[in-house]
Amino acid sequence: MNAKRKKHIIVIAIIVIVAACGIAAFMAFRRGADRASANNTETRNNTISLERMDLAQSVSATGTVQSSETRTVSAAVNGIVVKQVKVNVGDTVKKGDVLVAFDKSDLKEALSDAQDNLDDAESEADRNLSSAREQLSDARENYSDESKKQEEKVSEAKRDKREAEKQASKVKKQAASAKSAEEKQQAQEQLQKAEEALKQAESAYDNAVSGQESAKKQNKEQISNAENALETAESNKKKSVKEAQKQVDEAEKNLEKCAVTAPIDGVVTAVGVQEGDTYSGGTLFQIDDTSSFMVTTMIDEYDISSVSVGQRVVILTETTGEDEIEGEIVSVAPSTGSTSVSSGSQGGTQIAGTSDSSSGYEVKIAVNSKDERLRMGLTAKCSIILEEAANVYAVPYDAVHKKEDGSSVVYAVEKNGDSESLREVAVTPGMESDYYIEISGDGLSEGMQIEIPTDETSASSNDESDENQFEMPGMGAPGGGSMPQRGDRTNDRRSQMGGQGMPAGR
Repeated sequence: MNAKRKKHIIVIAIIVIVAACGIAAFMAFRRGADRASANNTETRNNTISLERMDLAQSVSATGTVQSSETRTVSAAVNGIVVKQVKVNVGDTVKKGDVLVAFDKSDLKEALSDAQDNLDDAESEADRNLSSAREQLSDARENYSDESKKQEEKVSEAKRDKREAEKQASKVKKQAASAKSAEEKQQAQEQLQKAEEALKQAESAYDNAVSGQESAKKQNKEQISNAENALETAESNKKKSVKEAQKQVDEAEKNLEKCAVTAPIDGVVTAVGVQEGDTYSGGTLFQIDDTSSFMVTTMIDEYDISSVSVGQRVVILTETTGEDEIEGEIVSVAPSTGSTSVSSGSQGGTQIAGTSDSSSGYEVKIAVNSKDERLRMGLTAKCSIILEEAANVYAVPYDAVHKKEDGSSVVYAVEKNGDSESLREVAVTPGMESDYYIEISGDGLSEGMQIEIPTDETSASSNDESDENQFEMPGMGAPGGGSMPQRGDRTNDRRSQMGGQGMPAGR
């Protein structure tokens, strides 16, 4: 091959190589342009208009609408026939309304018998008391009479003793003055008789004094016995009359117990007897105060530490639709398995409900909103508000990016003619719900379009990195920050809170 031909072949080869390079460059340019166009499209399709809203962090629970107060009514009588049931299920009653009438004929007869027994007991006790008083009076009178008699005997014996002493003294003088033996003999005989009479008088006096003391002691014993008898009669009267009066009081109370009345204003929700039944105890009626309602729900152990008395609750039911009902927590059980009780009006304390230890902690929520559509037994979906923020800017979690220096930013989409770019806006994160996060910052304005990355956007970015393709200005996380994935953030939030977030008031 000559030199000219070789030169021609070399020129053709160079042309072919240049053409191939041009085609490759053109195709690469087209792929880059198509990818940039696709990225612009994704950015436009994954934005949110920044708006103000109310946020709330909450714990969700489902419960049952109940009346605020439930009272069971029973009677304290047994074996009595129901004469008339004055109310039916669904009737509205006022406190004090008579609910049932019993057949009182037997109770009235029992009261009459008890009153007769009381009269008899009083009459017999009065007779015994009068007799005891008479005996005491007689004993005192006898004591007085006997005392006078004994006093007279002692006085008479004392006089006789004195006379005998005088006579003995006189005879002694006569015996001392006697001269002849015959006179002395006569004087000695007279003195002996006088001394014998004196001894008899002294003995009679001693006997009179002794008899006086004995009679006095005996009469005092009689008086004491009569006094004791009087006290016994008085005590027996009190006991017998008291016992008889007790029977009368019991009979009267049994009649009073037959007057079964409504303990509260409310609606009759249960009737346990019929006319003609013999009542032998148990619940007669149940009355519920439907002027206000309560929701009872169970909170599991993961959320109970966040729940406390006084927290606001938003309630939804099927009958009230989207209308929100305001509530407030009024009771939190101290432990699982706690028991709720309500006081029965005439039957003691009634067990209202027992929670299973596996079902969590019982929480009671007072319904503050009045709504005629509410009924007992409705299923209530409750959102217990833990934290609220009103009228704030909020975006989904993934719209907020955290940089290496710890600062947070969002990316605002800006249009420049037919092209778009992202502008970094510094923000301060606030409270979080399960889906939204509050943001604030000087660069924010209502209606601003905020970029929200998705899984597709992240995959596209990874493909571009692998293929060494260029990024749009401002795309990605400046400063080396990564874009958090919404799915990961949401799952992490739920694991921490164990509840469901919602905008405030919803």
